[in-house]
Amino acid sequence: MKKESKDLGIMFLYPIVAVIISFLFKPNAFGSVMLFLAVPSIYLSIRGVKYIKKSFIFSLVTTIPLMIVIDYIAHLTGMWNISNSILNGRLFDYVTIEVILWAFFTCYLVVIFYEYFIDKHASKRLWTPKLKYLLMTSLLIFIAFIVMFFNFPNLLNIPYFYLCFGVVLTLLPFLFQWFEFPHVTKKFLLVGIFFFYLHSLYEITALKIGWWTFPGKDFIGLVSLFGVTFPIEEVIFWFILLALAILSFYEYFDDNEK
Repeated sequence: MKKESKDLGIMFLYPIVAVIISFLFKPNAFGSVMLFLAVPSIYLSIRGVKYIKKSFIFSLVTTIPLMIVIDYIAHLTGMWNISNSILNGRLFDYVTIEVILWAFFTCYLVVIFYEYFIDKHASKRLWTPKLKYLLMTSLLIFIAFIVMFFNFPNLLNIPYFYLCFGVVLTLLPFLFQWFEFPHVTKKFLLVGIFFFYLHSLYEITALKIGWWTFPGKDFIGLVSLFGVTFPIEEVIFWFILLALAILSFYEYFDDNEK
């Protein structure tokens, strides 16, 4: 317990260190993903080696195809924009390597944080039968996107896309988890607190330095904090619900709901 308490203290201290490094050295958006997400992911991987494989597989299955679709529509609709990607070329004209890596490392960090500090469930089973349904759903969404991209591109210009996908992919899964498995959902509290803290610092730093912007207008409202302005959807679906939704998917499709 002493080791884990020390590690938890390090995890809460590190985002402040990441903010300081960011303002001192002004890395690009790719560097921000490495700094805020990859570094703590690597640290927890070293401390909790037995959780790596399952966290990695779940994150790979759930993020890559789906995030390509989300990032394309997000850039198309002005939901967000990363103007200076480390790679000149973009997948499907809009999709950046930064957002794909952001999605993967966010998911991975949420799961390994949860396993290391709270659940402590080092299962030798790296794949559950239910996980294939999550993978199949993600692939079907990606295939539907490909069809629309080449044949009906106008259908991808979805008004208030942030609100739509935020409700479907974060709010509804979390509410299902909360009502069906409240005894498990209570274990998400520490994770929710940490990632609200981490994402708040990451957001403010990103907008101060210029890693991303929100050029669109289809938002339900805006929040101004410490001299930067961002959509209310960021607070609801990224700061508060994203980590909780990831764990909702993880417990239902790849763990034991215990």
